[in-house]
Amino acid sequence: MGVSRFLSAVRLPILPRLALSSPHVLPRVLRPLASPRNYCSGVIRSPFDDVEIPEVSLSQYVFEAQEPYAGKPAMVDGISGASYTHGEFREQCHQLGSALTRLDVTKGDVVGLVSPNCPEFPVTFFAVASIGATITTVSSAYLADGIATQLVNSGSSVVVAHKGVLAAVVEACKQCPKVRHVIVIHATPDDEKAGLLSFHKLLKDDGKRFPHSVKINPKEDVAVLPYSSGTTGLPKGVMLTHYNLVANLHQLQHKEISTLGDNLGEDQEVFLGILPYFHIYGMVPCMAMSLLSGSKTVTLPLFKSELYVKILEKYKITYLHTVPPILDFLANSDMVKHEHLKPTHTVLCGAAPIGPTLISELLKKFGTKIYFQEGFGMTETSPVTHVTPKTKFVMGSTGVAIPNTLTKIVDLNTGQTLPPNGGEGELCVKGPQVMKGYFNNEEATRATIDLEGWLHTGDIAKMDGDRNVFIVDRLKELIKVKGLQVAPAELEDLIRQLPDVADVGVVGMPVDHASGEAPRAFVVLTPGSQLSLKTIENFVECKVAPHKKLSGGLEYVEAIPRSPTGKILRRELKAMALSRMTQ
Repeated sequence: MGVSRFLSAVRLPILPRLALSSPHVLPRVLRPLASPRNYCSGVIRSPFDDVEIPEVSLSQYVFEAQEPYAGKPAMVDGISGASYTHGEFREQCHQLGSALTRLDVTKGDVVGLVSPNCPEFPVTFFAVASIGATITTVSSAYLADGIATQLVNSGSSVVVAHKGVLAAVVEACKQCPKVRHVIVIHATPDDEKAGLLSFHKLLKDDGKRFPHSVKINPKEDVAVLPYSSGTTGLPKGVMLTHYNLVANLHQLQHKEISTLGDNLGEDQEVFLGILPYFHIYGMVPCMAMSLLSGSKTVTLPLFKSELYVKILEKYKITYLHTVPPILDFLANSDMVKHEHLKPTHTVLCGAAPIGPTLISELLKKFGTKIYFQEGFGMTETSPVTHVTPKTKFVMGSTGVAIPNTLTKIVDLNTGQTLPPNGGEGELCVKGPQVMKGYFNNEEATRATIDLEGWLHTGDIAKMDGDRNVFIVDRLKELIKVKGLQVAPAELEDLIRQLPDVADVGVVGMPVDHASGEAPRAFVVLTPGSQLSLKTIENFVECKVAPHKKLSGGLEYVEAIPRSPTGKILRRELKAMALSRMTQ
């Protein structure tokens, strides 16, 4: 595809001088790109041919793709066993869309969804998208105040809540005067007496009020408004259009990337839906891709080791999405046997950096018959920008840019674009999957997407001569020791090489003005281990430069605080250590 055709496929957002008050309207212009073929400039395009992105709504894209698989199972509740086929899924979306229309939910409205993974989640998600409204997915782990903050900020007028989180949602809605309806998944008669609506009764709608005539502009209308994790600041609403999501799903189906079968014969790919659907990783590559490809997903609301292994045994998972803590469980738990992953042809991991040590442990246990894919992405990129190709796995790399995606590494000191093998810098990306902007937050949008349309990821990375990207760490998480930078992930991977280390987190602790910070390690040992802190300290000292030594100390902890997707919550570790120092 030539440069001019590439330009027509890529949205480059103008950063407006108006408040982003609507998730549906944000002006944009096309800006000239640096030549994607100019390898020497450091601006690197994907090694794969570009794909032509369909300009259709997300629901149309998925519903049409499901047609050949209408009779095959789509979602199975791993707890109750309840299920529906791909054809029934589309019918339920149609019925719920009609019911929502009767409740005066129309294009421009925002619907909040607060639920753990269950078959009702994708029905709600796609029903809302199909009628032109926007859905904001709220973490089911939030307490009432956190839920209220997102519902108010997003302008939600209707909330769909799972019975398991209903108490927190009802309390949150007391702070949300704009919310006019609460719909309950698995509602009880008492819930209905209290004025709440039953999700499953709404599914009995005859479908006659479905708004077939609704006009959706794929490149402008926001399908979903997820909120960034907040690990580097307050959560922000990320405006992802129908086109953003369709683009990323289309990019990920490239023949050099996807290992999924066609599902047209008797066999069917089986996903395990354990990664939270309210998070972008669970939402798009897991939930949406399973539906799009005609696969079957077994949903679980949370991770419990015994239940997880039971699902692996019972449902013969073929395509397994993970995050680092689950990957560690698979590789190192005695509960997981070689035969549990015998039906599995691909294991994927994302959401947080993984060191080579953990990958090696996984492959050593299950053998090379399993294809391991690591990817990089973020909420702001719908989410995937880089992934390991089928043809070449490079240990420790998050792979290469997916089709239609440009990459550059920017020197932190000079701002210059670095060539491949040119050192470490901030990873920047550009492509059709890049968000429209942050909702009601022009300042944050300007800070993230520059005037040339490059999204600055905030991740430190490097690139080799084959265009493989290696994530070093988060820019804001780098430890500054006497003017030198130390990546916590590097020390964590090193310490994890010790056989008695179950988990580890490293943060920078403030010391004197001359030194700035010093690395401190928090270590979780395996049960019964006698590994001493001195042994760990000596092990690290022998393998790193002087400024990377654990001069900030070490300590044992019972657990490393992590987000639902496995990211280490370093602020909590630092706060824990600081509180002990002041006692």
